[in-house]
Amino acid sequence: MAGIFRRWRGPLLGGIAIWLLSFPLLTSHTVPITAALAAHRAQAASVEAGDHALFLRRAREEKAALTALQVMAAAAATPMPAVAAPVANAVHVVAPPPPPPPPPAPVVRANTIVIPRLGLSQPVGWYSDCLGRAPVPRWGAWRWSCAGVNNIYVMAHNPGVFTPILGLRAGDIVQYGDPSGRIHTYRVSSTTIVSNTQMWPLGATPSSSLTLQTCWTWDGSRDFIVRALEI
Repeated sequence: MAGIFRRWRGPLLGGIAIWLLSFPLLTSHTVPITAALAAHRAQAASVEAGDHALFLRRAREEKAALTALQVMAAAAATPMPAVAAPVANAVHVVAPPPPPPPPPAPVVRANTIVIPRLGLSQPVGWYSDCLGRAPVPRWGAWRWSCAGVNNIYVMAHNPGVFTPILGLRAGDIVQYGDPSGRIHTYRVSSTTIVSNTQMWPLGATPSSSLTLQTCWTWDGSRDFIVRALEI
């Protein structure tokens, strides 16, 4: 037994010595391996936390996008008020002002002659010189009291108050208010030019007539005569 011990003592001691020498190496690898494992676990936890944050952010973005789509859909379903499109080169037509009302018709009074179309209203006085020697007053219209039966004879100067009667024509209306205030209405039947020596315009007429006289020439040698019949 003692011989066997002596025989294996050398190798046994050498193995123990080798083991003792290698022990620090074995223990020195334990710490790095443990640290590496802890680092790997920490990295995994960090990656997991990052993935979870990314998942939460994407969830919030998807929720916001869904809300925006719902708002757009609601707006599209709401009818928009109709707006008239502007007309290109629109022309604004301004209505012309209404015409002024016509002037009131002249009032026919006693001893007044009125010609509506000419807007003439003229008082009538009396000329009583049957011989015609007295001059006719320069202004105003005058009825000759010596004219024939049924003939109301009124005369006035031109240029003067009777200048407008040069525009009378057949069919025009003339009104005369006699001294009693009765209104007589006449329609022009004819106009003519005569010498002042002709007396027939002063004569009697078969029916109620109105004769108007005014100068045709500057020297009074010719007269413009209007004959109108009562209607």
